[in-house]
Amino acid sequence: IDALSKRSKEAEAAFLNVYKKIIDVPDPVPVLELAQQLQLKLQRMHDIETENTKLRETLEDYNKEFAEVKNQEVTIKALKEKIREYEQTLKDQAENLAQEKQLQLHNDYAEKERYDD
Repeated sequence: IDALSKRSKEAEAAFLNVYKKIIDVPDPVPVLELAQQLQLKLQRMHDIETENTKLRETLEDYNKEFAEVKNQEVTIKALKEKIREYEQTLKDQAENLAQEKQLQLHNDYAEKERYDD
């Protein structure tokens, strides 16, 4: 019985000794919750970073496409100007040809008038 009592007292002393050391340790739950929240924030930041990268790539594609469209607009404007120039040239040539034909018909008529007299 003495041995059991001694053993029991030593076990209680050891338990109290360990308990005193553990009681000073703060509760890990708030730290673990904070760590979990930080991990979620990190995951969101990673997702946002990935989305940001994709949006930048899309924006770059749109900028390239916009530049191409702008270049096409410049080309279209230049081609429209050429068409106007060609139309004006064609109109001038048609007028000159009409004047020449009119003059030729007038001369032919005048010549015929002279022979008829």
